[in-house]
Amino acid sequence: MSGGKAMSTSGPTQGPGKTAGKQAQKLSPAQGAQQAEQRLGKPCYHAGQTVPGIFACVTCQFRINNRGTLPACPDCGEIIWAYMGDGPRPVPEGETAPATGASAPAAPVEETVAIEEPRQEPVKVEEGINLEP
Repeated sequence: MSGGKAMSTSGPTQGPGKTAGKQAQKLSPAQGAQQAEQRLGKPCYHAGQTVPGIFACVTCQFRINNRGTLPACPDCGEIIWAYMGDGPRPVPEGETAPATGASAPAAPVEETVAIEEPRQEPVKVEEGINLEP
């Protein structure tokens, strides 16, 4: 594993998002990853999941090239990682990819529909008009 340090925190965290202040609720690692994903707009995973790729700690941005099970961040202790790679969302080992488009109903297709042209007034072009008062 290799990584670079972008910034540091004041100390180790206690789990998902704990360095940002006290939270009213305790989150499971999966819930913390979902919450981080909604906030960041990037696929997020938690320590213990086996998923390869380039990841950044959501707290301190420490980066790793992961080839096995995601660890806790070695810099700050955070357990939530954002996937930094391009392409499709990686699927952790032992999980199945969510169905794409299977839940959305398809619109009915009509093949012999006549499309009418929209009726528009002709455009008038006038020269020498002053737009300022």
